[in-house]
Parts: sequence; structure tokens; C-alpha cells
Amino acid sequence: MAVAQEATAPSVVVRTLRDAVDVAVAQSSETASFPALRAQAEAVRRSGRGPFVGPPVISADLLTRSQGIIEEEASVSAGLRWPGEGKAIRSYAGRVGDAAQSGLDAARLRIAGEVRDAWWSLAAARAAVAVDREQVGIASTNAQQVARLVSAGEQSRRDLLLARAETSTAESRLAQAEAELARAEAAYAALAGPPPDNLPPEIQAVNTDPANSPALRAALDRAALADARARSLSYGARIRVEGTVGVRRERGGVGDPTVPTEPFRNALLVGIKVPLGRNQAAVADAAAAQSDALGAGAEANRLRIRLIAEQRAAQSRLDAAGRALEQAQARRDALAEALSLTERGRTEGEIGFIEALRARQALSEAERDLAAAKVARFAAISSFNQAMGVLP
Repeated sequence: MAVAQEATAPSVVVRTLRDAVDVAVAQSSETASFPALRAQAEAVRRSGRGPFVGPPVISADLLTRSQGIIEEEASVSAGLRWPGEGKAIRSYAGRVGDAAQSGLDAARLRIAGEVRDAWWSLAAARAAVAVDREQVGIASTNAQQVARLVSAGEQSRRDLLLARAETSTAESRLAQAEAELARAEAAYAALAGPPPDNLPPEIQAVNTDPANSPALRAALDRAALADARARSLSYGARIRVEGTVGVRRERGGVGDPTVPTEPFRNALLVGIKVPLGRNQAAVADAAAAQSDALGAGAEANRLRIRLIAEQRAAQSRLDAAGRALEQAQARRDALAEALSLTERGRTEGEIGFIEALRARQALSEAERDLAAAKVARFAAISSFNQAMGVLP
């Protein structure tokens, strides 16, 4: 198993979010089918060449009697294309290639969104663990100082119990944060392998037209592909004429002793077959293709409206994240200054231990909120870029 994991491990060294997206795309099953789609497009393009539907059929007939051959016939028959049918099929083949490429781009953007979510969930979990570890250290140091003061008779045992309770609370919060970190690392590893040590942020993109979004381009190409397929199948719903060209060799006098055997005479055969009705299966396929084309067009229009709404929402989230970061920074600075004044008052004997403990707990919450607000701001930038259809 270890050998298999090493063999399938990505060779890209992940340093940025773009590297992580490249690894996730390489491991995705959505992008693995792209070569097959290109082969399909080429096969459809070849099928649209020439005047015939499908390969011609060669047939041979031989009429004999015990005295010898009377008649030989060889012919070639094939279904004839309607005018414009080959062009419609070749156009459909071109749309297959375009839809495959735009679908690959849309899949890459969709995978980028998943990686972005996992990236910043991991960053938030790491930031929470870092803050909680620092708070555990501060609480442990404070408990040790209180224990020395209690031993010296300068502080009550009640203060020591409160300090130890604060340490236990900090350690419990750290354990929960580490568990959340483990889940975030597992979710990231499932997408892009082992996470890097540093998680640098993205650069905010500029506003873009929804028409430039890979998702919308893919939807429009799917609609064009469905429309081209409906046009190509509409020819198959018509009455298909089949033409035949052949050669016949025949002679008389074989088997009749009173008539001398004649030499072979050659004749050119030209025939045509006209069905007495349309192929109802082809009619049903054409109708279904037309229905799919109408649905794909409507889906593209709905996606355009949704992308516009998502871009507006992403801009609002980004603005709100910026304001929240400013407020969290201001709150943390105010509580840090308040704790400094509280510690000074405690040293001078004007403020008790409980009040100082509450001030330290408030600053701890502010530190945690500030770390979360910083990550949320970076995550909002990534969400904004995702809504703009911009890859890392």
C-alpha cells in the first residue's frame, strides 16, 4: 500500500493555492475524460465526411444451375445524405470539441472552489490552534505564579483554584481546536494531498463580466452543442433514400441442350430505394435532442442570472469581512490596553484577581476572534475571485 501511495503521489511541490489546484485537477476524475471527448469529436467529424450515411455495403449474388453459372451480380449500396447534412454533422463535431474544452475549464474552476474552501478551512483551524496554544501557555504561567503567591501567603487558595480552572478551560479549547484541525487537514488531503506548512493568501481580482466566467462559457457551449446535435439528428428523421450501383453478367442457353450456350453479357445496374415511412426511432431521437437544446439554453440563461447575483453577494461578503477585521482589531487593541491597566491596578492592590482574570479571558476571546477575522478576510477574497470566475 505504501508503494502504491508513493506511486500515485503528486510530483508538484505545493507552495501556493495555484499549486494545490493543479494537484487537485490532476487527481480529478472530471478531467480524466477529456482525451476521450476529443476522440469522440474526431470520430463525429469523420462521420460527417462524404455523400453517404455510414460505410457503403457491398453485396454479391450468384445464380447457378447444375450445368453452370447463369447470372452474376455485384453491387454497392449506401444511404444518401440530404443536402447540408454533412455540414451539420461536422458543425456538431466542432461543438463537441468546444464543449469539451470549456467543460474542462469549468471543472477546473469548480475544483478550485473546493480547494479554496479546504485551504481556508485549514488556515482557520491552524490559526485557532495557534491562539489556543498561546492561551494555554499564558494560563499555565499564570497558574504557576499564583501557586507561588499562595505558598508565600500573599494570595488565597481560591485564586489558585480559579487559575487552574482557567488552565483546564484553555486546554479543553485547545483539544477541540486540534480535533478540528485534524478534520480540516484530512479534507484538504483528500483534494490535493499533504498540505503545505504555509498557506499564503490570494491577490484580489478585479470585477469581471459574467460572460467571461468559465462556468457560463461551458453552459453556453453545452447549449450550442445541444442545438447542433438537434440539427444533425433532424436529417435522420427524414425519409432516407438509399442508392445502389452494380454490375450484372448473365447468359442464356445453360441447361438446355437444344440451345447453344451464350456468352456472358454485362449490364450496369442503377437503383434507388425509398422507404414507405420515416424511422420513428430517429424521429423520437430528434425530438429529444430538440428538447435538450431548449433546456440547455434555458439553463445557460439561469446560470447567467445566478452568476450576477453571486458576484454581488461575494462583493458584499468581502466588504463585510473587511469591516469585521477592522472591528476585531480595534476590540483586541482596546482589551489589550485594558488588561495592561488591570495588571497595573492588581500590582498596586487596587484590583482583585478575579477582575484581572476576566480581563485576560476577554483578551483571549478577542485574540481568537481577530485570528478568525484575518482568515475570514482572506477567505472572502478567494470567494470573490471564485465568483468572478478567476483561477488562483
